[in-house]
This record gives sequence, C-alpha cells and structure tokens, in this order.
Amino acid sequence: MNIEDCLFSTITDNNIFHIFAFDIIKRYKPNANHVFIDENNIHKNDKCQLWRLFVMKRLYPNSTIQFRKFKKIVKPSKETHGGYNSWEFIKYPIDRHIYKIVDKINSKCTSEYILLNQRSYNNRYLYDYGTKSPLQDYLLTKKFKYPIKICNFETMTPEEQYDACSKAKLFISAHGAGCTNIIFTHIDCPLIEINLRTHWYCDPVCNDHYFEKISINEKCNGKLTYRDFFHKADYHNLCHLINKKYTEIKTVCYDGKFNDRNPISKQQLHVDGENLTKIIEKYIQ
Repeated sequence: MNIEDCLFSTITDNNIFHIFAFDIIKRYKPNANHVFIDENNIHKNDKCQLWRLFVMKRLYPNSTIQFRKFKKIVKPSKETHGGYNSWEFIKYPIDRHIYKIVDKINSKCTSEYILLNQRSYNNRYLYDYGTKSPLQDYLLTKKFKYPIKICNFETMTPEEQYDACSKAKLFISAHGAGCTNIIFTHIDCPLIEINLRTHWYCDPVCNDHYFEKISINEKCNGKLTYRDFFHKADYHNLCHLINKKYTEIKTVCYDGKFNDRNPISKQQLHVDGENLTKIIEKYIQ
C-alpha cells in the first residue's frame, strides 16, 4: 500500500464541528484510495464518530474507509489547507477548497420545507419570547409558503440528519455543533442561526452564574478569561466561505440555568418570533 494514497485522520474530538473544521477541511485529499480513522482514544460507535464516518464516505465514495486501532499512534496526513478563523466574525470571500468539499457532501435535492433544529428540552431549547410557547408551536401557526419540519439531531442517525437537511429550503438552529449540518443542505439553503451574544458576560461561567446566585441574564463580576469578546463565529464564517446566505438572530433572554461552565450551555433561549417570521418570509418569497 502506497502511503501517498492514504489519508490518516487522527483527531480524537467528539464535536462534529471540530472534526469538520480542524480535520476534514485541513486534510482533504480527494485522490486518497484508503482512508483510516485512528481508533485509539475514541469510541468508534459514538454518534459523533459515526457522523464522521458518514461524511468521509460521501467525500471518498470510491475509497476504502475504516476505523483502525494502530499499534502505535500514526501521524495525521499533512494539512492541505490552513482552515479558517472560527473565533472572529469575518466576511470571508468564497474559498474554492472548502466550497469543493461542501459541494461534494451536500444535497442536490429539491427544497420541500423550512427545517427547524429544536434541541432537547433544557438544552438550548427555543421559545418565542412574546407567547412563551416552544418555537416550533409558534412557527406552526404561521402560513408560510413552505411547511415547517421539526427535527432534533441529538436523537438522529447521521443518515437521518442528512435526509432531513437534504430537502431544506431554509435551516434554522440555535448555535451549536448541529449547525455543522449545513454541509448537508443545498448550497442555496440559507442558515438562520440563533446566537447567544445577549448577556455574554463570562467564559468560563463564573460561580455566581453557575450556582444561580444571580440571574442568567444579569451582569456578573466574572471575566472573559478565554476570549474577551463573543467568539462563536464558526458558522457565520463558514457560510461566507461557501457563499451560503446567513442571518444571525440574537436571543432576547434566557431562562433556566447553565448546564455546565460553557456559556453556550444555557437551558432555555427566548427569541423574537415576529422578527424571525419576517426573516423567513423574506428568504422564501
């Protein structure tokens, strides 16, 4: 076996965005005949690793692809691309390398519906601020040109996620790794990302917020020790790089508490449903 014909993927992360942005994009090798995913230090049946395998099969349809536990840790294949800045909001020009990857993965299906990714309850669960109802219930009362389809990627196989995304006219989701599934949508399918800029005070989450000494919506004395600005530009920048339309909606406020020390791990997100409705109608008119 010629090592030049092989791709070695060794990232051990269980976050699908990290897998895509820091491994797949950087090491894409379209002529690889053999693709190996190093099984050391990962659980190959983890949902994120199954997603990774699914994406690899779409990128390398004529290659042998397998998890393998090497006797010693192998070096990853050399980077063929520098990746992109996922921290600062940048209006990137289209990147042909990344566009080619996404174009090979994504759907060419006919658009059938507006897709809302509604995460599990108390895990960035979306509500309409005005009516206090779950966002899907609010949107289902509207008479859009396309029907609303609700999904929860956390409960779906990679094949099911792809199938749901493949026919989306418009994709709506709270910020999170699930937004990486924009790579399954048609290139003309816009992303509306519900972001968490509002009340972004501490990173990691301070004790006052975490132990509920103060409201999740209240300014604390904590510090942005990791980044001194809102740094969740992952999908904003990716959309620019592949020439996909993108709109960010800021959360109005939050309910519940922090699930962990990551400031995006809020339980309930309230959004302006009326504003969201106007953006949807503008996109699908």
